[in-house]
Amino acid sequence: LVVTASVDRTARVWNAENGTLILVLEGHTLAVYGCAFAPDGKHIVTAGRDEKVCVFSAETGECQLTIEGEHTDALTCCCFSHDGKYILTSSWDQTARIWKATDGTQVKTLRHEDVVYNCTFSSNDKLIVTACQDKSVRIWDTQRGQLKHTLAGHSDYVRYSCFSTDG
Repeated sequence: LVVTASVDRTARVWNAENGTLILVLEGHTLAVYGCAFAPDGKHIVTAGRDEKVCVFSAETGECQLTIEGEHTDALTCCCFSHDGKYILTSSWDQTARIWKATDGTQVKTLRHEDVVYNCTFSSNDKLIVTACQDKSVRIWDTQRGQLKHTLAGHSDYVRYSCFSTDG
């Protein structure tokens, strides 16, 4: 399966083998900028311009959890931790946030000095990497929510960052 996020305010689930549309995920009032499957494939998380996170059933397309009220500007990215216990989001509001996947309780806020475009967990979930408009990448300790390293050197904003599979 493939999940896509669109400015048309939906996310869509497609059959990767034959290209057929399986589900249309509706729940956002503005553009959807991020989407990701849970590690078990049973849920999909979306992040929107409307400052909202939605968690959908990958089987029925039903929105089972909505997280809103903490981010104060558009969300740019979202993902599940590899153990499926947490959701990570990034935003134009200069934060990345960690949430419990079961109920949407906020666990940590990772504060930045500019827009955060991208966020992801390391393969063992012990670290988080964020990509920023301030031309830097930051590495965070997941459990403590503390900044470990700031990687500088790009001459313009950083749109994406990721870990290798071995961390």
